[in-house]
Amino acid sequence: MKKITVLFLAIAFGIMACDTNTDKQTSSHLLKVTAEEQGHIYLDGQYTGYTTPAKFKVSKGEHVISVTAEASKQYLRQELTISEDTELHLTMQDVPEPKVWKALWVGVQEVTGNSVDGQCSSSFSQEELDAGFDFFQWSIDNQFHPFSYNTTKWEVERVDITTPIELHKASNTWFTLEPESITELLPEVKPGNYDAVFVFWRESDGDCSFKSSYFGLAWTDPINDPIKTGYITIKFDAGDDINKNINWYKENDPGVWVHEWLHTVGENYFQDCGERLPEKGGDGLVLHAAEKYKYTYPWMDWYADFMSGRVKDLGAGNTYCGIGPEAFLKYTVRESALSQ
Repeated sequence: MKKITVLFLAIAFGIMACDTNTDKQTSSHLLKVTAEEQGHIYLDGQYTGYTTPAKFKVSKGEHVISVTAEASKQYLRQELTISEDTELHLTMQDVPEPKVWKALWVGVQEVTGNSVDGQCSSSFSQEELDAGFDFFQWSIDNQFHPFSYNTTKWEVERVDITTPIELHKASNTWFTLEPESITELLPEVKPGNYDAVFVFWRESDGDCSFKSSYFGLAWTDPINDPIKTGYITIKFDAGDDINKNINWYKENDPGVWVHEWLHTVGENYFQDCGERLPEKGGDGLVLHAAEKYKYTYPWMDWYADFMSGRVKDLGAGNTYCGIGPEAFLKYTVRESALSQ
């Protein structure tokens, strides 16, 4: 009985193998992709390694073919069924509606805490808060939108808190503003309202210093946090001239805002959505793996490739990972919070 079963399976497998070989001869077709702007070509949301114009084999069936237009930083896409050799030309008529992402920017006028020199406070003037907010908006325009090829459209609200907030002392030298300190004053920060909350406060003021070795901190698993919202706290050294210090960052380390935000979506969130992102760095954080993938300071190419899904896999040939424009069109943190 066992011999008959094995023979039957062998015959069946042989038939299936023949059918499979036959299918392979007819299951793919040549696709030629052109676009009115030169750009990178994606197949079903994954970067192919090709730039326009290009020809390559595509399996028959339904596909999303797309191009990230480099000059305009727009995303061109079409859904089509491949049943024969096909030529596809993408134009600006193929730009999809962007996905709305919502941010709350919180300017904290005064923080207090027990510094190494005793209890003291640090505060921003209204003009300094305005400068910090303009710096954030500059990053939205120069990194958040173009790195996603404008598949995201950030709607930003601003709230300034005039009530002094007590800093949380994480260690002898580390001070943070915890989410609970903000939600206590801003009850509108709750699941489904925002994709990210950015909190901006002053590191030092005169003899009062909360200086420590970080620019910003980000909570890395938003959906499993109580507020189900990306949370970023920025501790900014305004010095004697905040605009001078902001200009230093623009010229030397312009990605500081997008870096912190990417921690909120690039460590767990998009992985949980099914996207394949780079491997973790040595400290266990995905976003800190830039050097592992041969990127260099100030990491702007890393952020751009990370967001566009064009980080070349380590030792895996012509394959790529990252978030990608299709993922930005599908998901937002606040929608995920509501659906959960």
